[in-house]
Amino acid sequence: MSGKTSRLRVVQPNHLLTVQDRGRQGAMRYGVSQSGPMDWVRFTLATVLAGDTSAAFEVGIAGASFFAEGPVRIAVTGPGFGVRISGGRTASFEAPVLLTLEDGETLSLSPGATGMWAYVAVGGIDFGPPVLGSLATNARTGLGARDFGRPFPCTAAAHADPVLYEDPLDDGGPIGLLPGPQQHMFPEEVRRTFASEPYRLTDALDRMGYRLEGPPLKAVRHDIISDGIVEGAIQVPGNGQPIVLCADRAPTGGYPKIAIVANADRPRLTQHRPGDTVRFAWIDEDEARARRRTLAERCRHPIPRIRAAFTSEFLAARNLIGGVWGPSPAHED
Repeated sequence: MSGKTSRLRVVQPNHLLTVQDRGRQGAMRYGVSQSGPMDWVRFTLATVLAGDTSAAFEVGIAGASFFAEGPVRIAVTGPGFGVRISGGRTASFEAPVLLTLEDGETLSLSPGATGMWAYVAVGGIDFGPPVLGSLATNARTGLGARDFGRPFPCTAAAHADPVLYEDPLDDGGPIGLLPGPQQHMFPEEVRRTFASEPYRLTDALDRMGYRLEGPPLKAVRHDIISDGIVEGAIQVPGNGQPIVLCADRAPTGGYPKIAIVANADRPRLTQHRPGDTVRFAWIDEDEARARRRTLAERCRHPIPRIRAAFTSEFLAARNLIGGVWGPSPAHED
C-alpha cells in the first residue's frame, strides 16, 4: 500500500456483516464452499466505483456503520439501502453512491422498504491475508472470518463530492430459469407449474440457501446419488418445496435439481425478503448469456445519475455561495 494511510473501523458489527470477494474458485472439489457475494452485480459495481480493491463488506438487512480515521474513498451499492454521514457534516444519500468519508465521520447504512444485501467497497483497503486464495468469509465454517474490533488500513483519499449512480439492474419481470441436471425427473406438467405459479420466500433463508413455498414439485424420486451443486441450483426435497442454493452452499447434494437460476437473475432473487413472492420463467442459454453480458458491461461502465431533486442535507453539505451570489456585470451601476 503506497501513500498516506487512513483506517476504517466497523461500528457495532453484526452476524450479517462479512467480507466477500469473488469466492474460492476451484476449491469445491476439496469440499470447501465457494462463498462470494450474494449479489454479484451490486458487488461488482461497488468495487469498480471504489477502485483499488477486489473485495468489499457485504452488509445484510441489519445494516452497518463505519468510522473513518483519516479520509477514505467509499462506494456503497444495494437496492433500497440508504446512506447517512454524521460527524463533521450531516448528509443522506441513496445507493449507489461514491463518496469520501472524512476523518472523524461515520457512515451508516440502513435498509429501506426493499433489498436484502448491500456492499461497501473501500479504495485501497487491506483486509489481511487470503485463505485458500480468497478473502471471502464463510460464516458457517469460519473461513476468512475477521476481527471486526480492529481497524482496517486504507489508502488515504483526496476529498471529492459525492456522486450518485444508476443501478444497473432492472428488478422487473420473472426470474429466468435454465434446465437443471435432473430436470428429466420432473414431469412436464410439474415444470410448467414451476414457471406459472407464484412462490413465496420463507423465513428459512441465509447465505447458504433460500427456501420457497408454493405448489409442490413432485419428482419421479427425491433421492439421488450426491453430485455437484452450482450457485443458483434449485433442489427439491421430498416435500416438493424448492430450495435455491446460494453462495455458501455445500459442494454436493442428494436431491434432484429441477432448474438453475440464470446468472443475471440471481441478484434479483437474493435481494427479495422473507414473505416476498417471486415468479419464474424458463429461458434459453442464448438469452441467459445475453443478460449476463449486458449486466457485466453496465457494471464496468457505471452511469452517473442526473439528480432531479436535492435534499436539504445534501445542499447544506456544500458551499453554494461562491460564484453564484452577486450582481451580473451587465447590470452594475
